[in-house]
Amino acid sequence: MTALMMSNAIGLWKKAAPALWLLSCASGIALASDLKGEPQSIPELRAAIENLLQETGTAGVGIAAVSRDDADWVTGIGKADVAANIPATADTIFRIGSVSKTFAALAALQLQEQGKLRLSDTVKQWVPEVEFRNPWEATDPVRLVHLMEHTSGFDDIQLREWLYTLDDPDVTLKDALTHCAASRVSRWRPGSRMAYCNSGPGVVAAVVEKISGQPFEDYVRQHFFKPLHMDSACYFYSPEVARRLTKLYRADGMTPAPYWNLPYRATGSINASPKDMANYVRFYLQRGNVRGMQLLQPSSIERMETNESLPSAKLGYPAAYGLFNFPSAEGPFVFHGHNGGISGGLTEMAYLPDAGRGFAVMINSENADVLGRISRLLRRYLTRDLTPPALPPIASIPVELRQHYAGYYQANCPRTQRLYPVERLITVMKLSFSADGRAATTSDRRGERWVPVSERLLRREENSIATLALVPDADGEILLEYWSRTFKKVSALQVWGQLVASGLILLLMLSSVLFAPVWGWRKLLGKLPHAGPLSVRITPLLSAALLGAYLLALYADVNRIGVSRSLNLSIMVLASAFPISAAFALLVVCRERRSLMNRLAYWHSASVACAMVIVALYLGYWGSLAAP
Repeated sequence: MTALMMSNAIGLWKKAAPALWLLSCASGIALASDLKGEPQSIPELRAAIENLLQETGTAGVGIAAVSRDDADWVTGIGKADVAANIPATADTIFRIGSVSKTFAALAALQLQEQGKLRLSDTVKQWVPEVEFRNPWEATDPVRLVHLMEHTSGFDDIQLREWLYTLDDPDVTLKDALTHCAASRVSRWRPGSRMAYCNSGPGVVAAVVEKISGQPFEDYVRQHFFKPLHMDSACYFYSPEVARRLTKLYRADGMTPAPYWNLPYRATGSINASPKDMANYVRFYLQRGNVRGMQLLQPSSIERMETNESLPSAKLGYPAAYGLFNFPSAEGPFVFHGHNGGISGGLTEMAYLPDAGRGFAVMINSENADVLGRISRLLRRYLTRDLTPPALPPIASIPVELRQHYAGYYQANCPRTQRLYPVERLITVMKLSFSADGRAATTSDRRGERWVPVSERLLRREENSIATLALVPDADGEILLEYWSRTFKKVSALQVWGQLVASGLILLLMLSSVLFAPVWGWRKLLGKLPHAGPLSVRITPLLSAALLGAYLLALYADVNRIGVSRSLNLSIMVLASAFPISAAFALLVVCRERRSLMNRLAYWHSASVACAMVIVALYLGYWGSLAAP
């Protein structure tokens, strides 16, 4: 489901925000200027992929490489079931994850063509029974377009929502939407920022059901699966799907992964074969046409590939997330499509509208690096003999804008609010401009170089589309958009202050853990003079340990969130236990401040206790300790 989409913007963020569930947003990979050694034929491409599977221990892959007029190469490579030695074929069914979201947008666009809805309609207009909270509803209501462009401001699905369907694969859409509305809160004005949200497709599906009078899955099967001859595509784990579905594996390619039942099937539940996906990619290349039948008008497909709600849309910014469809750059070439990650499988669908070429790749593994490498091979193969589009001419940015926008920036559009306290500390970059305004550099993890195509839009030197936008100020903040993500300008003092404070707190945490075996052993041997009350030493240590456990639970194995009841429950318990332990530790050290004990040990424990309270207040302020 989740997304490979917000992909390469910030690598660690992508890992932290359940990115292997529903990988969210994409960025480009530069096309090598010298393609020597790249596959130049299908046999060479197959050999390269086979070598990659063997090298990485990945079981199998389903591939559909197509052109506008033909399915050029549709196949399976490797194993659908390693233990049973069953090969992957063009008929093997894989899980396509968040690529499923695209059908929710198609359904809405089809109903709009029929005059039954408008993308600008409000959610309350169609499904007033679906609960959500938007402080700006009177002036800036949540509209259908916001759900499909991920600009509603809603938090991503919370833990208890993922748990809801673990034991009930047949849960209804109504029950899923009713069960937990806590995450559906607009954290900023709808349409002002983009944050990937997995409940949006569920709400769109409810609107489709209200208008069509039939279950969303039935609507998609009747209006898209059947005419597209996606004969094995299915939202459910039916007996036929179970018979043909590949075995699902963790990233190591050996450990089985469970079949994940999602609370909103429109979000990422589709199972499909390479043959199904070949027909689906060609549907986009033919601009909504299927064997002479126009399922959607070309203008609707083009609208799907375009963002209209973000502030950067008014600047002509082409790199923003559209209607469950996003662009990605391969050097000067611009692909469109979506990708997805779900327990035991990853998928990418991408196509070049003008060149009439595209592909879908599905692996039965959670190894995102493998999917990315196969995708890169396919992209380079499909563009091997194409004339690259001309790069836009380089413009110049006026000096006043350079002065206004130069400086440090921090992401302020968290996908998952629970992860934002850490995300905001690591998603920092510095923007600087050349003296003539004809180049810029972002000094983050990669130090990328940009050239302007207008006063406010910049592209990477090798790309043909702008992927960085100098957005007009809003609510007193200076803003950038980078691959749909919004960053706000912050002071250098704030950046470095956060860095120093985080380092000191981490040092106190580690020292508390490292010192414990020393004083503990000495205490057992009776060689700890002036030990004082053990509670002064133990309670800050316990609080630091609980904080470490909480952060590890959030970040260590994010692709298990949603399918591991024990992990989800651990996060819930630790979210409550840590702040309580921090407050108790501070109470203990304050109460024992006059106790006879080594003063250096006392002040160390007091410092750790104070640090834990500060962290608890910080996490609580940013919503990380809220009820999951």
